[in-house]
Amino acid sequence: MANSISSAGSSPSSINLVRSSQSWTEADSAAGFVLRYLSPMRRQLVEVMGSTKEADEALRLLLAHLVAAGFGDHRKGRLRDFLVRGIRSSAKARLKEIPEQQRTAVTLDELKLESPNWVRYWRDCLLERSWRALERAEHKDPETPLYSILWASTKNPKANIDELVVQANKTALIQVDASTVNRLLQQSKATFAQLLADEVVETLESPTKADVRNEIQSLGMSGAFAGLATH
Repeated sequence: MANSISSAGSSPSSINLVRSSQSWTEADSAAGFVLRYLSPMRRQLVEVMGSTKEADEALRLLLAHLVAAGFGDHRKGRLRDFLVRGIRSSAKARLKEIPEQQRTAVTLDELKLESPNWVRYWRDCLLERSWRALERAEHKDPETPLYSILWASTKNPKANIDELVVQANKTALIQVDASTVNRLLQQSKATFAQLLADEVVETLESPTKADVRNEIQSLGMSGAFAGLATH
C-alpha cells in the first residue's frame, strides 16, 4: 500500500477518500501488482472450473500473459473488471489445453463483471488487505494497538468496555485497559476505513471522491465508514 498509516485523515474521525494517488493503471509491473489479488481470482476460478489444479493452471496462463504483455490497451476502468475478464479468458485458454474427453463440466457464466460471488470475493480481499495493513502497523507501533482494539470490537460489537479489554489483550503486544480502549476505539475505526479507502483507490482509474464512494457502496462496504466524515 502506497501510504503510511500515520497520515490517516485530518482527525480521528475524518477520512480522505482520495489520499492515495497510486492507481493500478500506473503499476510498473502488471503481474507483480495483480499478485495482490490472487485470492479472489483463485476462489472464482475454483468455483467455475471445479478443480484447484485447473484453477491454478488458468492463473498461470494469466500471469504469464501479464508478464509478457502487461495491461496493454486494457489499462483503464476498474481493476476488478479487468481481472474478471482476464480470468475468463485464461479459463477458456486452459480448457482448450485439456483433451475433450478429460474435461469436466465447466460453466463460465459466473465470470461476469457484477457476479455476486465475484463481488463478494473481491470485497473480502480488500477487507483482508486492510486488516493485515492495520495489524502490521500495530506490530511497528505496539503502544497504539489499533488492530487489537478494532478486531475485538468487530468480533463482538455488543461487548461492553470490560469485555473489549479482555478480547483486545488476547492479541495486543501490550496490556490495554479501559481508558486505552476508550481513547483509541474511534481512531481504530477511522484508520481502518482510511486503509480501506486507499485500497479502493488503487483499484480504480483516476478516481474522484464520488467514484470511491460509489465503489465502496457497490462492494457493500459502507458500514466500515459509518459515523466517519469523508472528504
